[in-house]
Amino acid sequence: MILDQEQLELAGVGEEWVMGLLDTVRFSDLDPYNHVNNKIYHTWFENLRVSYMAESGFDFSDIKGAMPVVRSANIEYIAPMFMDEDYITVIRCSRLGRTSFDLDYAVFVDGVIRTRGQTAIVMADLEAGTSLPVADDVRALFIARDKATT
Repeated sequence: MILDQEQLELAGVGEEWVMGLLDTVRFSDLDPYNHVNNKIYHTWFENLRVSYMAESGFDFSDIKGAMPVVRSANIEYIAPMFMDEDYITVIRCSRLGRTSFDLDYAVFVDGVIRTRGQTAIVMADLEAGTSLPVADDVRALFIARDKATT
């Protein structure tokens, strides 16, 4: 279930996050130690990132235009997660450059952060293999809604 800023505040995850995804740890998320496998967090972040970017006006069907590409992804594992735990994955844009931006993530359980992450996204012309400027309307949205710094 997608959560907006107001719902996230009510859930106790803080007002700085702009979108969240409520879900439950599944058996398929677990590793042999019976906690969430490290690679699963990338999937959780990706699932939320696609919804967030679509909500922010990105069109993934037009691959001839400027497309967002993940340049790097980092995760800090704070505490393990286990089967059947309900969690909220959250996202926001924290920094804007000329051709790139950073998306921050966190995973909360009962209002406590279990994992943090960040991806650096570059706008690219996939055919030419070159970077492109972040569109003005996207910049304005990330600055106004997400309080992104430049």
